[in-house]
Formats: sequence, C-alpha cells, structure tokens
Amino acid sequence: MVTKYYEMVTKYYRAGYEAVRKHSKTAYVIMSNRLGLGSDESRELFPLATGLNGTVIDLHYYFVYNDMLANKTAQQNIDFVKKNLSAQLGRVTTSNGPLTFVGEWVAEWRVNGATKDYRRMAKAQLKVSGGATFGWAYWTLKNVENHWSLQWMINNGYIKL
Repeated sequence: MVTKYYEMVTKYYRAGYEAVRKHSKTAYVIMSNRLGLGSDESRELFPLATGLNGTVIDLHYYFVYNDMLANKTAQQNIDFVKKNLSAQLGRVTTSNGPLTFVGEWVAEWRVNGATKDYRRMAKAQLKVSGGATFGWAYWTLKNVENHWSLQWMINNGYIKL
C-alpha cells in the first residue's frame, strides 16, 4: 500500500464520514477501494472503516477491462470468479468489520465465442456477489449494450433473481 495514497484517501473518507454524521447518525457511508481484480487492496480501507459505525466497503469487479483474463477461456474466467473473487470477498466480509457491497458488476468479458457461456458467468458472479453483506448492484438497468443491461439480461434468461 502506498503510504501517501493511503493517507490522502483516508483523510478524504474520514472527512466525508464526519460530514454525513453531522446530518444523520444512521445513514450508511460507502467507501470504495481502488479498482482491481484479485488484488490485495480489498482490505486497504479496513483500518479506517472498522473503527467507524455504519460503514460499507464497495468492491468492483470488471472482467472486460482486465488484461490478465483477456486470453483465457470462458471456463478459466468462471473459475476465477468462483475461486479468486469469492476468496477476496470473504477476506473483506467479517463479523466485526464494515458491511460489504459489490457495486457495478456486469456479465461482460473478452472471451471470443463465449455466447453460450454468458449465463454461466452471470450465475457465478451473482452467486459470489450474493455473499456481500450490504448487497450488490448491476452496472445499469437499461443499456444499449445487452450484457451491460440488467433488464435485457433478465428478460433473456441470462440472470435469474
């Protein structure tokens, strides 16, 4: 963890937390980790968030932007979700720590010819995201890109809620 970055971001989130608490003692304060897949940064805000009441750690998982997974098979991507992302979410989901939220996940990836595998990928991500103690959010309800649209994914049987 880069000390200068950590000091800057914790100062920002502490000030934000205090601003929210001036207006509400019960509102949740969501803090977002740096974006990254399989990284150890998922716990970087824990020292701050654990000491503050009503905090949530927001995690984002994007496969379409991850070069590490770009040349992998559909099954390797799905296995990555089941093993690595599940473990990462498990590391930040604790009984005495902040709540966890998987924000902005999407069933999009860079796997050639994986049309039939989108359902399996979405199912794996939904199962892992379901372990978050504050819930999850899909990228958007409606989007012109089918796999980025929760409505399209549900209507076409890719995601079952």
